[in-house]
Order: sequence, then C-alpha cells, then structure tokens
Amino acid sequence: MGPGLALLAFGEEAAVPVALIFCFENIMHFAIAPMMMALSGDDKTTPLRLALGVVRKIVLHPFIIATALGVGAAYIGFRPPVPVERFLEYLSRAAAPCALFAMGVTLALRPLNRVPHEMVPIAALKLILHPLLCYVVLSWIGNFSKTWVFSAVLLAALPTATNVFVIAQQYGVWVQRASASVLITTCLSVVTVTGLLYLIRHDILAPDLFP
Repeated sequence: MGPGLALLAFGEEAAVPVALIFCFENIMHFAIAPMMMALSGDDKTTPLRLALGVVRKIVLHPFIIATALGVGAAYIGFRPPVPVERFLEYLSRAAAPCALFAMGVTLALRPLNRVPHEMVPIAALKLILHPLLCYVVLSWIGNFSKTWVFSAVLLAALPTATNVFVIAQQYGVWVQRASASVLITTCLSVVTVTGLLYLIRHDILAPDLFP
C-alpha cells in the first residue's frame, strides 16, 4: 500500500525515495524479525537454514527484484519498445488501487477473536511516534528535498504491514497480536494518514523543522 499511496500523493518524484526505503525496510524486516521469532518460537530451525531462508526471501522479494531491474535499466540507458512502455505505464497506474483492494481482502480474511491489551501502545508507537520520530530526525539531519521528507514520513505513518502476521504465523509467535495489530492500525490509519496528507497538501506541515 505504501509505494502506491506515496506515488499518488507526491507523483513520480517520490519513486526513488520510496523504492530505497521499501528495499532497506524489507531487508531489515525479513532479516531481523524472522531471526528473533525463530529464536523465541516453537520452530527450532538451525541457524544455517534460517539464514538461507532469510536470504532467499530478501533476494526473491518482488519489489526488490523490480527495483534492482529498474536501477539496472536506468544505468545502462535501456528503454523498452513503445508498446511495452505504454503497457507498463498502464500497470503502474493500477498499482495503488490494486494494492488497496488487496489490503482490504487480506484484512477481511485475518482472524481476530479479541483485542490484546498491548494494542494501545503498539498503535500509538506505530501511527504517531514512528512518523514523528522520522520527521524530527530527517529535519535534524537536513538537506533533504520536500518530496523525500514527506515520502519517508508517510511510509513511517502507515499501519502494521500484513507481512508481520504472515511471519508471526510462520514461526508461531504473537499470531493473535499480529493479526490484531494489522487490523486495528489499518482502521486507525484512515484517520491518521488522512490527517497527515491533509497537513502536507495544505502546506501546514513544513518539510524542515530546523530550516
């Protein structure tokens, strides 16, 4: 949902920061989280097998593959034939609506029997503190363009990814809480993300706290 939403909000200029953030985030996500869950879960996988599984998930992730191909094509100056390029343009325009639809279907299929008490601090940390911290750090470092700052803050403000539930279910750790986190933060993000986009689009939120 994040890349499509950022591209809709900020245009093609957001493609580079979004791709970089998403790739590094997924590398961390598929490396650290599975290792921690495997160590604390019921499935006692050997370290070598765990490492190979992590590397495979990182290398074969569709977004990372697409980004690597795009960077390689740009580096060598490759341009596809006009019909292919036009077809890819049509696909890119459908990316955001399809991502939102897939998110809705995925959430509808997630089991949620009760709301764990940990959800209040988790939702606050994910939807409020995370984007706020990202905004402050980027402003403190400085020298980032408006699009880069707001793209990073928007991605930080997104709800818990459905990958969290998938990984939790795979390793048998925090399955119920992961499901609740995805559902609750997604519902709350309708308000928080909409509010953030309103602040950005109406120039209420400055791109730099310390100009």
